[in-house]
Amino acid sequence: MRITVAGTGGTIAATGASATETVEYRVTASIDALVEGLGLEGVAVSTRQIVNVDSSEIGNALLLRIAHSVAEILADPQVDALVLTHGTDTLEETAYFLHLVLKTEKPVVIVGAMRPASALGADGPANLLTALRVAASPLARGLGVLVVSDGAIISARDLTKVTTAAIGALGTRLAGPLGEVSGDEVLIWHRPALRHTMTSAFDIAGISELPQVDILYDHQDARAALYDAAIAGGTQGLVVAAYGNGSLSPAAIEGAALAAATGIPFVRASRTGAGVVARKQTDAALGMVSALSLNPQKARILLLCALLQGQKGQALQQVFASY
Repeated sequence: MRITVAGTGGTIAATGASATETVEYRVTASIDALVEGLGLEGVAVSTRQIVNVDSSEIGNALLLRIAHSVAEILADPQVDALVLTHGTDTLEETAYFLHLVLKTEKPVVIVGAMRPASALGADGPANLLTALRVAASPLARGLGVLVVSDGAIISARDLTKVTTAAIGALGTRLAGPLGEVSGDEVLIWHRPALRHTMTSAFDIAGISELPQVDILYDHQDARAALYDAAIAGGTQGLVVAAYGNGSLSPAAIEGAALAAATGIPFVRASRTGAGVVARKQTDAALGMVSALSLNPQKARILLLCALLQGQKGQALQQVFASY
């Protein structure tokens, strides 16, 4: 079994000033340093440093660079699986993007940490070893992109960061994990039902730039001027983190009308963080699409992928139902 461990940085590759520092730290460690001393019997591990940054620094250009690099690694017939290290702040966005655009059945496992490598009780080494176990398991093949956190095996589609700093910060709101690692045994209980990787229509081969999609947060006394500014600034798609079940303030409704008038897709997600945003009869009339169960940040990722394929209008609603 041959696994490539690719690094992008994040807390798992960071150090602080002391063993008790868990908030202020810098990304310092290379992927070679992270895997040193870790290994599994019968598994040959190679490494690749794609970037080495805090995940808060990842934008469209770096996201696409990571995706192209991962696709290149997986295309190598000498590579059987890939583990990708990543900061937890935006891990769910990178994971979901890869889940949508990679064309592979090989295991792809993303892993991060909540405590820097220098801290007491650092969770990175154990998480990385667990990720290697999952990547080496034939049960992980064909499941799309997986994320390992605190022993849980979670589909990239379902994963979100559920709290700010706890060890178990990566989890799910509704779906639950696909399985878990118990000791050295990989257990899978469920398979993803929605489209991903090999069944996905999305492909980044030959793509050098991603569309600009913005998220706006709805709230009492919101201003339509922010929607106007996003449109004037060149946004190609808008996602609103709406009230409750996708309800919109008067300003957000005005923003939807502005978007519709300029042919810009407008997606209603929920700022609650869980639940399905119900489709409404008024959506088509106002040029809006429901994000269904996707949170705003993942709705943004799916929308930019759909825009790459030229999807617009109410055809987007079927995209959100399929992925």
